[in-house]
Amino acid sequence: MKKRFLTLLLLSCTLILSGCGEDEGEEGVATQEQGWHFQGRDCLACHNSDLNEDKHLLFGGTLYKDANVTNQDDLNNICGGEFVINFLDSGFNTIYSSKDYIAQGSDGYKAKGNLFILQRELRLISAGNYYVQITDANGTVMAVTNGATHSFTSQDYDINNPADFANRLSCNACHIQGGAQAPLFVQANKNLCQ
Repeated sequence: MKKRFLTLLLLSCTLILSGCGEDEGEEGVATQEQGWHFQGRDCLACHNSDLNEDKHLLFGGTLYKDANVTNQDDLNNICGGEFVINFLDSGFNTIYSSKDYIAQGSDGYKAKGNLFILQRELRLISAGNYYVQITDANGTVMAVTNGATHSFTSQDYDINNPADFANRLSCNACHIQGGAQAPLFVQANKNLCQ
């Protein structure tokens, strides 16, 4: 009886800890610094489906050192640092900045390459077209949308349409190795990555 209970307990724990986003043939990366993470995958598909509401993301992505990512699981390809996401209007005025919506005590800021805004800090982005700019904590521009704005509808993320071109909340739904767009990468000096 005791052996059967331990077996069921072990099986249950294994299923719970197997993680979100694991497709056949894909494995997450376990590190002491980051825990278990699937960088480069659709952040919102996991955070907004499988995690508690306090971990739901409004916006999320992964920043790489350059566009030529050959292995999205290799942490050496990821740009680390303290990042700020700015949403700029057509006049390049900052409308939203992630520095205004920091979730105190969130472990997500410790992980390398994470770009995100928690939905409990900012519920929705107003409908409109924005340039998306990523800076370091000192304001140095690391990356910015090239010439085109990104559209937002002021609607929640739709797991059935993650690459929604009218509501671009999940960077990695399009910006992924082998995807419609190159992964998000540092357009400035990649030596600024930590």
